[in-house]
Amino acid sequence: MSLGLGASVLAQPAPPSVRPDSGPWDSGAGFHFDLKKKPLQKTRQSVSGIACNLNAAQQRICLLAFDEGAEARYATIDPPALRIDLEPVLLRDTTEELDAEAAATDGRYFYVAGSHSAKRGDCASNPGSRHVIRFRLDPATGRALRSPTGALVEHADSGRLWPLMQAQPELAPYVGERKCLGDEPPDKAPTLAGQQGVNIEGMAVQGGQLYFGFRGPVLDGVARVLAVNAEALFSPQPASDAKPTVTRLALGPHRGIRDMVAVKTGMLLLAGPDDSRANQGAGWTVAWWDGKAAAGVVQPRMLAALDLSGVKLRQCDKELKPEAITVLEETPTAYKLLVLSDGLCDGGPLAFTVPR
Repeated sequence: MSLGLGASVLAQPAPPSVRPDSGPWDSGAGFHFDLKKKPLQKTRQSVSGIACNLNAAQQRICLLAFDEGAEARYATIDPPALRIDLEPVLLRDTTEELDAEAAATDGRYFYVAGSHSAKRGDCASNPGSRHVIRFRLDPATGRALRSPTGALVEHADSGRLWPLMQAQPELAPYVGERKCLGDEPPDKAPTLAGQQGVNIEGMAVQGGQLYFGFRGPVLDGVARVLAVNAEALFSPQPASDAKPTVTRLALGPHRGIRDMVAVKTGMLLLAGPDDSRANQGAGWTVAWWDGKAAAGVVQPRMLAALDLSGVKLRQCDKELKPEAITVLEETPTAYKLLVLSDGLCDGGPLAFTVPR
């Protein structure tokens, strides 16, 4: 529902509270990274995006993104377990931090997006995060298609999203060097001010469009989604061919987009606390949006508030912060979802049934 340019955001009835059906799921020995500088456990706790598809054998194969390093990994969903694949997926051959925060697939390609944000601790610019990666998917295996030498087929690395964001009036004030996240100064630079800098944490692909969901900026309970033509983002064509649109979504006070996933009738949005430290108690919700651009503020339909109070942290876990969502099944009455968290080892998968 679009409220128009001058309309205020309407209050919605409180959505039903939904507890996990199961989880955290077992992940065996977990993800393994050959890291020299950073502890393995920290990387295992940094799952931030997931993109799943069914291969020829009807196995659900998922690419998982991590906000540490520049590698992704595969896992197979085998309820109630996540079976870990040891094959590394090198997204960028660099020592720069990609800060991968989102993943998506359209059955033809996998996509992974960096946060495009300043560093949280000191607002330092992070150009290494200003990338969107694409590579071809092999429908037989559900994993990346590789050449005889092992290279990713049609691997493309686009830096065009940053200037596209700078050209959008709804985003431009929050795109730039050292744009601090949220409203407060960072811990390591207390003399700086929060500037609601851009921070991409969700991505979905549908109908040839890539949708990027922002955790920040969030202003007056309104978050933003940027949609662009996927082919144009990875081509040398003029930036205008990407046909960018920004839609403002009313997700509730202090909530930004933490992930998003395409469904048959639109998008599911995982919303959670924005980038301001004072708002970390805002809680997580799941909402449905039809995916259509609109000039005014759009009111998605709130489906559920996630009740995480009963989730017990394991020895390897640090904290519970849902940041990745995938759909296990769509029925006429519900979405069966798997939610992964940054801060839980290997994502700590939680299964939910969310009413439609």
